[in-house]
Amino acid sequence: MKKKAGASNMAETPRNALCPCGSGKKYKHCCGKKEAVSISSLIDRELIECMNDMRQFVLQRYEREAEELLDQFPLDEMPEELELGVHIMAVNWMLFCWPLDEAGQTIFSAYRKSRHWERWRPSVQAHIERWEGAVPSLGEFIGYDDDNRPVVRDLLTGEEKIVHLLASNQWPSVIETGDVVFGFLVPYQDVFTCFTAMFSLPASGKDRLLRAIQQEGEWSGQPSALWMRDRFVAVLSGVLLEWLWQFAKQFKWDDPKQAAVIRELDENEPEASAALLNQAFAIWAIYCGKTSRLPYSVPVYAAALRHVAGHLMKAEGSEVEDIADRYDVMPEDVRSAALDFFLMAVDDEDDEGWLDDWEEDWFEEDGDELDARIDEWIDDIELMLMREGWDEKRVNRYIDRAIRSWRKEGLLEEVNEKELRKELRDVAWEIFTDRGFI
Repeated sequence: MKKKAGASNMAETPRNALCPCGSGKKYKHCCGKKEAVSISSLIDRELIECMNDMRQFVLQRYEREAEELLDQFPLDEMPEELELGVHIMAVNWMLFCWPLDEAGQTIFSAYRKSRHWERWRPSVQAHIERWEGAVPSLGEFIGYDDDNRPVVRDLLTGEEKIVHLLASNQWPSVIETGDVVFGFLVPYQDVFTCFTAMFSLPASGKDRLLRAIQQEGEWSGQPSALWMRDRFVAVLSGVLLEWLWQFAKQFKWDDPKQAAVIRELDENEPEASAALLNQAFAIWAIYCGKTSRLPYSVPVYAAALRHVAGHLMKAEGSEVEDIADRYDVMPEDVRSAALDFFLMAVDDEDDEGWLDDWEEDWFEEDGDELDARIDEWIDDIELMLMREGWDEKRVNRYIDRAIRSWRKEGLLEEVNEKELRKELRDVAWEIFTDRGFI
């Protein structure tokens, strides 16, 4: 049977010669490209199938180890998107980086020795073999190349990588220039591709996240490729905390002033860790859920959150005077607002966990002593209420006696006594009603 005219010419045409079809383009960019696309599409499909097969290999053969790894990330009541992202990254890390033995064999190596490997054609195997030694990378999305492929700049090495997408769901559906992507970029021909998918973060959290991850590198003393592999839990935890803070900033509060406190905190704390900011958000959410009172001063309450969260995290720069200066408020106002948070939590069993961690003082030198005296007073008032019920005058006498004693001992030098008196009365009433004495 005769071949169609021109078919043999096209088959023999050099890739850089003009295409015989008369388009004026090089053969590799015209008819030759169409032939290549069909072959590369087939390989792309099989590479996606292989990625999924590898993940199933991990989950089926190392299910217990995968569960133990995921247990290190607190995902209870977290958004489904976050839980899915963590699961993907954790399983990918186990595949490429988790050592099976002292020799450093990985699950990826074990997969290539299993019967699963035989199902892939040689051209697909050639791609996959180059993935040995893959480690997580943290990159900045800087745009698209001429072929509309994403370009990522590694934030640790500065290397720019073109990313060929095997499928659209490998890349974040919403992403802007400057946003951060975290995941595994593996070789694909002369560029890279995503192994399964990438975890993305808004550009606003890039500097804080990079500082946190670079600190992990400084502690390890290893080259970036090694500590991104070996300290994966800490690195992914840093990504997770930053994602949570970005999510927290979008939280829908009941009142604009409540939202303004978090916004004020964010604007004044570009150097604070995501862990500290998330702790501050948690305290504020608890506080707003328990009281209908709105903050009388947005900067004061934002500063108090920074002070309290900083002491809980044992973070540097948590002194009242420094924080008050940064927020342009009075130190005594910060202490008064911090006392609001303390008294809000003191009588709530659900908050005992973070109260137990509150080992530093809010009130500088005398804070520990005052905290202890307030605890003693609460025990006394609870016993009195249980025995004698509510009596306004008796409660006020208990408060007056405590205030006089603490003042005499020098514990109230920088404490707003009016605010303290009001908070003690509120606590007494809450104890009375919450314990069922009423």
